[in-house]
Amino acid sequence: MTASYASENQKAASPDFKLQQASKASQITGTVKAINEVAGTIAVTKKFKDKTVEIIAVTDKDTKIAKGNEIKSLHDIKAGDKVAVVYTRKGEVNLAKSISLK
Repeated sequence: MTASYASENQKAASPDFKLQQASKASQITGTVKAINEVAGTIAVTKKFKDKTVEIIAVTDKDTKIAKGNEIKSLHDIKAGDKVAVVYTRKGEVNLAKSISLK
């Protein structure tokens, strides 16, 4: 019981604990609008009823890019491709965790 109490105190004392808890992953499945290999970004659009939603996500060294079981890179993605992007919000940026080509 004492160990559990210490664990709760550590959580409360850690300034990052709430930030980690709040950063839930989101996903968009849609069409690639644009790729910027230099900036490492991907813009994906999806049409919902009468409006189109666009998400711009930034990739980093930890972003997993694949088509099935085959590992790909940002260079392999082209405008018009169908993709699923799993991303988290990090400050003002959408950070891509994974990109799956369809």
